[in-house]
Amino acid sequence: MLICRTERPGDGEEIDELVCAAFGQEQAGDLVWALREQAAISLSQVAEYDGAIMGHLLMSSVFINGEDSGWLALSPVSVWPECQGQGIASALIRAALDCANELDWAGVVVLGKSDFFSRFGFKPAAEFGLEYSSANETLMAMAFKQPTIRGQVTYHPAFDTLLEK
Repeated sequence: MLICRTERPGDGEEIDELVCAAFGQEQAGDLVWALREQAAISLSQVAEYDGAIMGHLLMSSVFINGEDSGWLALSPVSVWPECQGQGIASALIRAALDCANELDWAGVVVLGKSDFFSRFGFKPAAEFGLEYSSANETLMAMAFKQPTIRGQVTYHPAFDTLLEK
């Protein structure tokens, strides 16, 4: 049975290995490591099956117009390559969204394919007055509360090298 749970002490090394394997590059693993080192992780969950971590999801705070916004960024979501396509990422996303809502965050943004993320309830971020400065990425959003701030979304600086690619 697949269990989605909060990351625990001692999970870090296995998570880093998983993230690198899922993306086929160390850069994504470096992002998770940098966010961990800078205490910038707001929510970190794993999907576990028979005691083995099969997937990982991370959320960190985003800024809107340079101010703390109460919103989270969903990124990255990682699943071992041989386990992809089995619903692990979807289970992690649903569990993390429930957790973020319960923890009273304002909402979640994600850069990604609208057809995938819309099935979880994400809508184009522009509907909430949120913008992102990349022509290559689609910013999606899910609000848990009535948005009180609108404007330009920026991710933690650790994302800069990953998002430039």
